[in-house]
Amino acid sequence: MPPLSPLDILYIVLAFSVLWISAAIFWLIFQAASLIKNFNDVLAEVKDKVDSIENAISGIRHRFESATGSLGVVVGGIEKLVEYVVEKKRKKDIVRT
Repeated sequence: MPPLSPLDILYIVLAFSVLWISAAIFWLIFQAASLIKNFNDVLAEVKDKVDSIENAISGIRHRFESATGSLGVVVGGIEKLVEYVVEKKRKKDIVRT
C-alpha cells in the first residue's frame, strides 16, 4: 500500500466532514419536524377545547332563551295576579266605606 499523499488525507478529511455535516443537517431537520408535529398537536388540542367551550356557551344561550320565553308567561301571570289582588282590595275598601 503506497503512503497517503497530503491530497489523499485532505479528501478523507473532507469526506468525514461532509458525513458529519450531513448528519447534523439530518438531525436539525428531524428536530424541526418534531417541533412542527408537537405544535400541530397543541393546535388540535386548543381547537378541541375552543369547540367544547363554544358548545357549552351555545347550550347556555339556548337554555337562557327558553327560560326567557317561559319567563314572559310567568311575568304575565304574576301581573294578572297583582291586578286581581289590587282590584279585590279596592272593592273591599269601597265596601268598608
